[in-house]
Amino acid sequence: MKSVLLGNGINIQFGGKAYSNYFIMERIRYRAKLDSYLQLFGNVLTSCEIVSILDGFVNIANDLRNGAYDQYMDGDKGIEEAIKDFKCRYNANINASYEIMLEDWFLLVQVFFLKNNDLTDNKTAAIQGFERLILDAIYNGGKIQELFKKMPRKVKRFFNTYDNIFTLNYDNNLEMLTKKTVFHLHGDFSVLANSENIDNVQGYIRSQRKNLAIIKGMEHCFCNALLNYSGLLKYKTAKDFHNLIIASNKFKSQYENDPVFREQLSDLSRSNPYEYEMIMTKIEHPELNMASEYHFDRFETISDELHIIGMSPNNDAHIFNLINNNKALKKVVFYYFSETEKNYIEENFPKELFSCEYVGDLWKILDCVKPKYTFNYRIPSDIDNFISCFNVLSESVATKENVLNEIAQIPQFEMERLCKLVKEDMQIRNPEHKPTNEDEFRKSTASISYIALQEGILPSTLYLICVMNFHFIKDN
Repeated sequence: MKSVLLGNGINIQFGGKAYSNYFIMERIRYRAKLDSYLQLFGNVLTSCEIVSILDGFVNIANDLRNGAYDQYMDGDKGIEEAIKDFKCRYNANINASYEIMLEDWFLLVQVFFLKNNDLTDNKTAAIQGFERLILDAIYNGGKIQELFKKMPRKVKRFFNTYDNIFTLNYDNNLEMLTKKTVFHLHGDFSVLANSENIDNVQGYIRSQRKNLAIIKGMEHCFCNALLNYSGLLKYKTAKDFHNLIIASNKFKSQYENDPVFREQLSDLSRSNPYEYEMIMTKIEHPELNMASEYHFDRFETISDELHIIGMSPNNDAHIFNLINNNKALKKVVFYYFSETEKNYIEENFPKELFSCEYVGDLWKILDCVKPKYTFNYRIPSDIDNFISCFNVLSESVATKENVLNEIAQIPQFEMERLCKLVKEDMQIRNPEHKPTNEDEFRKSTASISYIALQEGILPSTLYLICVMNFHFIKDN
């Protein structure tokens, strides 16, 4: 048997920088500026408040680095280990929200409420809020679900050679590419959370009460993704759900044949009415699922050979623990991106089980190495002032070196496509070219910046592209 496990590296390979941490986190900021999250937060938070919250967590992150939250840990070993790891990884001052890795946000939320325990009633809502923002940014307006279109036939044939395909990603590119079942260990954009999925007991109950929270057009924000600061906590949640599913399959038989079980249910109806309702609903509707399945039981029992592609060995320790503890595995091939990753694997995992291969060689074999361009475009003479202006318009910071480096790698046909996107956006926002007020102008510039972030280029780079190719922007 041969299995493969995939991480975010495959999305970056075929989707570029748009799926790296900087672009994901910055998309949240600009989507907020475009008022895209008002309904998500029940119109309780304004766009400015959402951005301010993101910026405020930069201070929390630096305080955490400097030990300001150590006194609030209260002997929680899991939190203590997570904070120790956080301090090791962030060994310099954090200056912006995009410097904080996605799942570290959940550690920051956790320690914030440990310190401010008088606000604990808001903790669940806060965590859900961050989950939905991050999921929306990863989803990237649905563009992430189209990456399979960039994968050549050799990639399809390659993945079809595996008996099992596991992924830590939420997107559905591999199933669309291979037409095979893909096992999502951390959740799936196409599967709603227990509370919103009408095929699950909880979602069914909520739908009967017309109490579903899901927002049309933002279903991906309500998927069953597991997001947490700790891989072990994700694993625990997944295992708890799996055990609940197994137990619930016996509820109907126990109810019909076991008087002790019925007596326990009677007691439960008084002590925990909602749990009682969940169990009775499963008994009355055995076709409903009790919870989401995350397929760790399948992953734990794979045998023979496992290939790992697009994962960092420093993340998801629970995954590597499961691999190390699986005595049925005879060979693990880790496709590394950097020498640092290779060295980490060779220093920390058994050599008789793990071997390393360079992922770049794999992409070459599969004919999916991205072409690299170097163009010598005519740059405006007053480029320093231009970039300063673009940074003001986009409310971001980009150096001349970074902007010109990006420009030199973008072919003319791609610039034309980007200009077309900008022009279409401007026409939708202001089809009659009417004068705009300050708020409309800010949203217009934020929208252009968001287009850049969706495409994996700096906002200031897109502004320069538009200036260099203005004839594609202006009306004929």
